[in-house]
Amino acid sequence: MLQSSMIHSLANFLKQNNITFEIIINDVEKLIYEREGQPRKSNSQNYATATAFNSIMESFMKRQKDVNLIENKAKYDFGDYHSYDTIISWLNEIEHFYPNIAEVFTIGQTYEGRNIKGIKIGNPIDKTNKRIIWIDAGIHAREWASIHTALYFIDQLISQYGFDSQITSYIDTLNFYIVPVVNPDGYEYSRSDLRPRTRFWRKNRGKKVCFKDRWHRERCCNGVDLNRNFDFYWGETGSSSHICSETYHGSAPFSEPETRAIRDKLLSAEMFGKVDAFITLHTYSQMWIYPFGHQRRSFPKDVKDLEKVGKKAVKAVENLYGTKFRLDPSSGGSDDWAKSKAGVKFVYLLELRPGENDFDGFLLDRRQLIPTGRETWAGVRVVIDAIMRSKKVRSANLFLKSDYNGTKDITRISTFHFSLQHPKKFVTTVSPLMKTSIDAVKSQSLMEYAQIFHRGV
Repeated sequence: MLQSSMIHSLANFLKQNNITFEIIINDVEKLIYEREGQPRKSNSQNYATATAFNSIMESFMKRQKDVNLIENKAKYDFGDYHSYDTIISWLNEIEHFYPNIAEVFTIGQTYEGRNIKGIKIGNPIDKTNKRIIWIDAGIHAREWASIHTALYFIDQLISQYGFDSQITSYIDTLNFYIVPVVNPDGYEYSRSDLRPRTRFWRKNRGKKVCFKDRWHRERCCNGVDLNRNFDFYWGETGSSSHICSETYHGSAPFSEPETRAIRDKLLSAEMFGKVDAFITLHTYSQMWIYPFGHQRRSFPKDVKDLEKVGKKAVKAVENLYGTKFRLDPSSGGSDDWAKSKAGVKFVYLLELRPGENDFDGFLLDRRQLIPTGRETWAGVRVVIDAIMRSKKVRSANLFLKSDYNGTKDITRISTFHFSLQHPKKFVTTVSPLMKTSIDAVKSQSLMEYAQIFHRGV
């Protein structure tokens, strides 16, 4: 972006050097005001002032298909963007109305003292030995649509539980930890003013640092790009050591309270070793990204699994509205750290609508909010389904017992190899230890089958 007073001089410079250029957005501040500055009218008022009746009816009918037929008791207006306080109030209402499957938690505090809150969803809510899906959004302040999409996921899980058999199975089998706003300080700052410098703020609101520039003028800058502050090839390609840069990586890995909060939560005894998916939502470009991103063609050992599931997810997104996503092995930040240091299997960074050539992408029109949530949820469900299939044996409370080897807990492994002193005397028994065990009541939703092989050695 340029100040209007600089446009002519820059244009002349480019022309003199035979450099072609194009003005993409003539007045960014005006566009922000048009999209977000005026109070949102009611639907009836919007329809009354629209110019094309046919297009209005088509949009209305499309929108009706996007609205849940089953209502969440905790009300939230998904047709608009809302303040952090409103978001947290809604999470608290969900916990109030659905105490058996929802619980609000805090992972830490921001630089300005705001609590970073999320919601845990699972049945029963106090069960701690289940596999975990982690979803976060809003690590970059200006990416409002990512926050809205995470909230849409929460609503889908809560409102469809007990009505949609697949979602009911998700919540009975897994625990979901969703943090919709990782960077609440930055988010609230980006909402405080329509000027582009404020609305397009990316970083957190960390400590201000003042210094003399090369012309001996005093400059003061603050904030860290939280997605460049994780301890995975920190300070290398794609980040900056200058505090005034949008991609400033901070003074050290995990120098910021927001990134430390994520680290400490994922590495806690409550979660470490149990997280099967780490999904972080961003805008924009329509990309489904998997690790690693610190250098070209650097992949984890299970990259084929990530690609396979990612391709299916991208297809599911496209099937809903025709939105084209690109599967890409690039990025760098919380997702790479989650894969390399937290040991998470399925790790994806999602860049939501619009496409990378839509230069007003951070100002996603309110009318696209619910469709964005729906199509992204369709893709995320593919990841969840992959976990549900792959963890059926791991999620069972299964023990092997023999006269020679004693009892072996294989709750967290799919295959157990052992040798026997007298194979002919070996007897295998499978005993349910609780209601979610093999052969116990209601176990078929958790396991399709169990196979036990034994052979002489």
